[in-house]
Amino acid sequence: MKLLLRKNSLAGRSLFGAALLALMGVAGGGVSWAQTPAPATQASRDHLKVPVELEWEEVPGAKIYELEFQNLDGKSIATFRSSSSVFKFKFKVGKYRVRSRVADERKVFGVWSDLQEFTVKPKEITVPENSIATKGVIDPKTLTGEVVFHWGPAPGAGQFLVKVMNEKDEVVKEELVEGLSCKMHLEAGNYHVSVTAVGPQGIQSDPVNLPGKVVIDTVQLAKPVIALEEVADPKNPKTKVQRLSQTRGLPTVRWKNASAIADTVGTLEYAYFFGEEWLPVAEFVSKNAKEVILEKATKPGRYRISAWAEASGLKKSEVTTYEFVVKPTEY
Repeated sequence: MKLLLRKNSLAGRSLFGAALLALMGVAGGGVSWAQTPAPATQASRDHLKVPVELEWEEVPGAKIYELEFQNLDGKSIATFRSSSSVFKFKFKVGKYRVRSRVADERKVFGVWSDLQEFTVKPKEITVPENSIATKGVIDPKTLTGEVVFHWGPAPGAGQFLVKVMNEKDEVVKEELVEGLSCKMHLEAGNYHVSVTAVGPQGIQSDPVNLPGKVVIDTVQLAKPVIALEEVADPKNPKTKVQRLSQTRGLPTVRWKNASAIADTVGTLEYAYFFGEEWLPVAEFVSKNAKEVILEKATKPGRYRISAWAEASGLKKSEVTTYEFVVKPTEY
């Protein structure tokens, strides 16, 4: 990070410190920071330190510039002197107090400025080209889609706060992780994601939005398939015919590869043997795709079943139809 100080004079030798503190934001002013490139790996031994560059306009008559940094307990932790207007050093993320003074050509220092508090934040994350990986559809078994987020290292950060927001900017999921990636499972919807670097004492960088949106689509349920049974043809016992299963002599609909997450919904219709009009007879719901006994399919005639799969969060399947005949009783 880089701190730019405005020009000042040597008269009243604490003015250098006053300029520094005003620009550090402790009196309501803003801080101008420019951070140096990130280290090669987040796991380096000084990864909790943030490269800092302190720069100011030269003070006329000043020969030595001095800064003293203290922790909040008042212990001096670092003192810097320089004849130039630039300091370069590394500081751990944390809260500190600072004071400053300058010396003239006689090496006589002025009084220290007042101590003021400031915070060294972690650097913001870097964002790679492909920061979001997902298939973009939910798994019908879990009703969620897997998404993996990636980002680059941030000096000063030991953890990262990942927040997922919906289209209303409501946080639907957040997770604090230690690595440079995070895997989440999201329901169908459109989302955007921010990642915040987190350092010691929970000090956070500004959040960075990962580019683009996360779009998770729902999927369509598979079309129900009726399981038919093979029986001997009464007219020709050597051949086999397919028909609906029977329960106590009643036609029964059973499903192949029944889904445990879907219900099968359908209608039963009736038509006379030579009629063209289909009349509604019954509606049915097969919970968790279990069998349906067609108790109203007793009257001789033609019947038609229309059935489809339904489940919350998934698209309704295409419709399956099947026709069968109930013959008159033979005497």
